[in-house]
Amino acid sequence: MIADRWTAASIRPGQRYDAWRAALNASHLEWTLERSDDRPFRAAVTRRRFGAVDVVECACDPCTGRRGRPEIARTEGAYYGVLFELGGREVIRQDGREAVLEPGDFVMWDSEREMEFRVLSPLRKLTLLIPKPQLSGWLADPERHAGAVVRGGSGAGALASDVLRRLAREIDTIETGQAGAVMEPVLGLVSAALTAQVAPRPSTGSEEFRRICAYIEAALADPDLSPTGIARAHGMSIRTLYTTFADNGASVSRWIRLRRLHRCRQELARSGRQRTITEIAFDWGFNDMAHFSRAFKATYGVSPRAFARGRGDAGTD
Repeated sequence: MIADRWTAASIRPGQRYDAWRAALNASHLEWTLERSDDRPFRAAVTRRRFGAVDVVECACDPCTGRRGRPEIARTEGAYYGVLFELGGREVIRQDGREAVLEPGDFVMWDSEREMEFRVLSPLRKLTLLIPKPQLSGWLADPERHAGAVVRGGSGAGALASDVLRRLAREIDTIETGQAGAVMEPVLGLVSAALTAQVAPRPSTGSEEFRRICAYIEAALADPDLSPTGIARAHGMSIRTLYTTFADNGASVSRWIRLRRLHRCRQELARSGRQRTITEIAFDWGFNDMAHFSRAFKATYGVSPRAFARGRGDAGTD
């Protein structure tokens, strides 16, 4: 099947790390990277599409990376990443959880939450970038599994580890027409292993959740509204905030985005020609029209302009 391949071997040593940074951001979403030393950097990336899922195989020397609010804001779409260690060792940290991954282990991370990694030794790994709606059909309440490590030594973890290792080995032999069907059992085993790994968690109570949602609703127009500020306003840690939303089947950042989009959609439906799309978007906390347009279309299946036109051509950009 068709694959995108990149290797540092053909690049001058002094330019390799910058090229690697660009290659990683193109294949693994947005990251800020730092290298461990000044020696010529070795790395290679191969990316293939399996239906809606991007499968990325990566090999690299020791380095560190971080996804914070700026990197998350620049990322289009929302994903879960399943990171499987084929060789080497790596430290992963998300939502206060930190773990060292050994060959055969995997972890699921959330593209809408801050995250760090540190490669401790020459590494080879496989990452599945799964659009969030795609995984929700397999895994109940997937957000509370973010940061949980599945060890590949026994049980469902061993079965999932075996199929991920086989996927990496046989990936070039799989025909394009078979790719989507092949991914179905892979996601099934990964989801089963995650479900077995993470015990059910007691609910933190719907009253607290409703109180936080009411606070968010009142502050939607503030472009600086963020999980950190929300947690601080309610006297809780950021991890407790994420847990409260996950226990209610939601994500803080996605909740904010969806509520803002809902308000914009209401305004577009009733404003006629009185206000422009840009004015409406900025009034409800968006500060990037390209991002707003992509998010609106991804949520409602139509662009803001087309929606406004269908409701009486409400304003233009």
